[in-house]
Amino acid sequence: MKAINPLETTARDLQSALSSGAITSVEVVKVYLAQIERHNDWLRAVLQVAPEHFLLERAGTLDKERQEGLLRGPLHGIPVLVKDNIDTDPATGMGTTAGSFALLHAKPRRNAPLVDGLLNGGAIVIGKANLSELAYAKGVGLRCGWSALGGQCQSAYVRGGIDPDDQYGGHSNPGGSSTGSAVGVSAGFAPISIGTETWGSIIMPANRAALYAMKPTIGLVSQEGIIPVCPFCDTAGPMTTSVLDFANTLQAIVDPKMVAKVPKGGYAAAVTGSWDGIRVGALNPEQWRIPSDMCAKDAEFEKQQDTDINAAYKTLKQKGVDIQYPVSLAGADELEAAGLCDLLKGTFAPALDVYLSTLAEAPIKTASGIVEFNNRYPVVELPKPDFANQDYLVECCKMKWSADDSKRTVDRCHDVARSKGFDHTFHKYDVDVIIGPADSTLDMMISAAGYPFATLPLSYFKKNGRPFGLVAVAPAWQEELLVRVMSAWEATFPRRRVPEL
Repeated sequence: MKAINPLETTARDLQSALSSGAITSVEVVKVYLAQIERHNDWLRAVLQVAPEHFLLERAGTLDKERQEGLLRGPLHGIPVLVKDNIDTDPATGMGTTAGSFALLHAKPRRNAPLVDGLLNGGAIVIGKANLSELAYAKGVGLRCGWSALGGQCQSAYVRGGIDPDDQYGGHSNPGGSSTGSAVGVSAGFAPISIGTETWGSIIMPANRAALYAMKPTIGLVSQEGIIPVCPFCDTAGPMTTSVLDFANTLQAIVDPKMVAKVPKGGYAAAVTGSWDGIRVGALNPEQWRIPSDMCAKDAEFEKQQDTDINAAYKTLKQKGVDIQYPVSLAGADELEAAGLCDLLKGTFAPALDVYLSTLAEAPIKTASGIVEFNNRYPVVELPKPDFANQDYLVECCKMKWSADDSKRTVDRCHDVARSKGFDHTFHKYDVDVIIGPADSTLDMMISAAGYPFATLPLSYFKKNGRPFGLVAVAPAWQEELLVRVMSAWEATFPRRRVPEL
């Protein structure tokens, strides 16, 4: 068997070794199970691992298919982690809990369509990733990456783990809500994972794990079988250490009803490594900061972030990239007045109730039922002192909201984030993409617009080693363009630093 370092090996590397006969999928699964066993006790990135016999049987079947000349695609025989708010058939031996004891015995009827897409492509769903409980729609000010079932997820990069004095999204925190999806890939638990995002839940943890990731345009990936937060803002997206792996995974999870949006040749054809024909608008990092209520202002971090991002802009300019700097982007300070927060609160409980009604078995049938469950079992669901509230969920259950409220609010948010925001900047500066700090309020703008974004890994905070980078935003349905940007970025800047586990 060829030796595999799971911290460095990409899905493409694995596929090469599998194709040459240097390794089998059964052996690959054993390598990643061993890595999870070795490090998950402290990282808490994986909430559930599929039964070993189930995984080895699946891997053996895929090995047999390969021997017979049947190759389903670039994910054939490759382990994947899936966030634990995405439905997996109970036959996999795994539940779908969103990290909540209230959903521990809930049973979906079937896989989410995106999971079927992965499986049809030959992937092996090795486990379910930990997350901020209920995708961070439970309490107010709860530390990112914690769930009652999964515990506190830690960064693979930050020396010493989470600083107990940090704010809920402080610099020692791995981010959320797709925490385990990001940490799992960075720690070598799988070369690919799937996260979900409503507002920042892919951007933040992927950025803090030095990963390539994307929140696609709302609708490209089916929302069916995903525990919802806000149907107007929710979507799933891949996280990987390489852009080709990302492109192949995105291809696999596209809603079959949306295949017309997939470019000819697929997303992998956009992995060119070239900036040719891409016009970039770059935001001034000094004007885009992470909210201070989430992460305390740190002059040392801000200075390094500004220096490293400006150096990256200079590198792009020196390489002949068509980059305009600085470009302005309006709207972030208007979104609260536009009602974005109200939209998320108003739609959550009704959407969750609908999801629960679709399950084959649902001991808890409503969002208010989850509130009652948590109050009955506070020792596990509301542990003191750090996680003793479910104020957000309670507020959502009390919210009076209508379809007309949703339409009016979505229209206002689109006016601010699209028309007056991204679209204005795209047209004013004649650029194709806008890039800026991932540690910023750009996630709020992206959520309100429903536009796709991609993370671009760049550097590491000298104080504690945590990664940071940029985000690239494009108009709706421009995922192919973003894959080109990710690929060109990957060809321009050094490969990620492997964490010291």
